[in-house]
Amino acid sequence: MTIFWAALSALGAIGFVWGLTVNPIEAWSLYLANLMFWSAIAATGPAISAMMQLTEARWSPTVRRLALTTAGFLPIAFVLLVVLFFGRAYLYAWVTNPIPVKAAWLNVPFFWGRTLVLSGALFLITYVFVGRLLRDTAPAEEERERGRRNRLATLLLFFWIITLSLWGFDLLMSLDPKWYSGLFGGYYVVTSLYVGFATLSILSVMTNSRGIPIPPAAIQDVAKLQFAMSVMWMYFFWSQYLVIWYGNVPIETRFLVRRFFVQPWQTLAWVIFFVGWLIPFAYLLKRLTGRPPQRHTPLMVAAVFGLIGIFLERILVIFPTVSAANRLPLGLRDLLITAGFLGLFVLSRRWFMGRFKPVLNLPHTGGH
Repeated sequence: MTIFWAALSALGAIGFVWGLTVNPIEAWSLYLANLMFWSAIAATGPAISAMMQLTEARWSPTVRRLALTTAGFLPIAFVLLVVLFFGRAYLYAWVTNPIPVKAAWLNVPFFWGRTLVLSGALFLITYVFVGRLLRDTAPAEEERERGRRNRLATLLLFFWIITLSLWGFDLLMSLDPKWYSGLFGGYYVVTSLYVGFATLSILSVMTNSRGIPIPPAAIQDVAKLQFAMSVMWMYFFWSQYLVIWYGNVPIETRFLVRRFFVQPWQTLAWVIFFVGWLIPFAYLLKRLTGRPPQRHTPLMVAAVFGLIGIFLERILVIFPTVSAANRLPLGLRDLLITAGFLGLFVLSRRWFMGRFKPVLNLPHTGGH
């Protein structure tokens, strides 16, 4: 399987180079969509573990450790952020046509400096937290060790919410430098939490199926959190939509009109609504009204639908602004690029599992 995922990653790189020779704008747009999707999952998994640490969530130590495993992609994400710098002129209009009133914020040195410094700091703190959480602790040191972990978890969450909010404002919203929404950074954070818990649902079910027992109640708790974040996603979306639509300011409403009333983006928007939110919401609402079921295949499907929905949402945010052509990125080279990112994510997570052995070390940690 390692060879398979490595080959998929190589094909993704070939697809990206191919795209650069044919249509560099669309190639960089899809690169950005994948980077913002997979990096959000990678950074949010450890943040979820930090939340569980601070709230002393003891309902499943295995789930807490599974959440850490997405951190394997973070070193690759940093390299990919550096690579994104070389596509800045294709993606960000303000690079070649500066906006004087926003030049203090939207200028190349400050923009990329804060992006890379904050991302590097977040990734570094994440790995320090991972090392501390997976560390064996003597019984006499339990209380002191918990305090250290709590301080690291607090620091991690501060950097996580600041960094991801700025990813939303800078890397996504500034694609259209004349459009703005004060809620967009928070919106990106909430969608990241949604895909984070959806990924954790998938990992929990897969781990359980491989003979490492996770109580049905623990998987049910992950499903509850996935459900809560799906509601928060739609709440944040509606909060932005309603204010912009009723304000009826052309510089704001054109962003929505292009995505919701122009084809093929209108169809894509409805697909995102049904696949990414309504179907998972309906299933999870039904699931959470009874006892935790023993079969979790429907939960896997709902989680995959949520991931697909948010990935398509990244496409909907990026492509109508950057690409002049009304074309969905569904060609062979587009699929290869996305498959390449998937291969990198799986490979990096496999490396993390082999390097840190977070689940195998579980019996030696005293439940922390």
